[in-house]
Amino acid sequence: MEKRTGSLNNFYLDTVKGRPSAEVFNGMLCVYSLLYRQMEDYFKDYELTPVKFNTLLLLKHLGRNAGLSQNEICHHLIVSPSNITRLIDRLIADGFVERSSSKEDRRVKIIRISPEGSAILDKLFHGYGEMIQQSVYVLERSEVEQLAGLLLKWFSKLESLAKL
Repeated sequence: MEKRTGSLNNFYLDTVKGRPSAEVFNGMLCVYSLLYRQMEDYFKDYELTPVKFNTLLLLKHLGRNAGLSQNEICHHLIVSPSNITRLIDRLIADGFVERSSSKEDRRVKIIRISPEGSAILDKLFHGYGEMIQQSVYVLERSEVEQLAGLLLKWFSKLESLAKL
């Protein structure tokens, strides 16, 4: 049996050399994969996942006291309605969120962060921010600023195309 060398990420990057659009796309996927694994490792002691953490962040900072509908959460997290229901059910079981019916339309479910959910965010947020800083600043500050500008520009253009 032949022994493999190199990482899977290198495979994805090496197979697209010389094709800038594919290099960008595969490069982003590889970076995302590495960062996601770091986040999973950071959250595991708290029985959280990156998706649960992001949902709590969304509810605390965008939903505030009013909460968000499950559809709004789906839109912001790019999660299907069936997956969001299971995610919310798990967060309710963990005691991190509460679900209620909208006063305007009982079919609409409103999700609010609970005091326990808010407390776990407060506990983890500083370390999460440090992890982001350490991951990003493997690049020089000028490179980070350039990358941020390019990503925001790209996002803005893609978002405007999606609205057409």
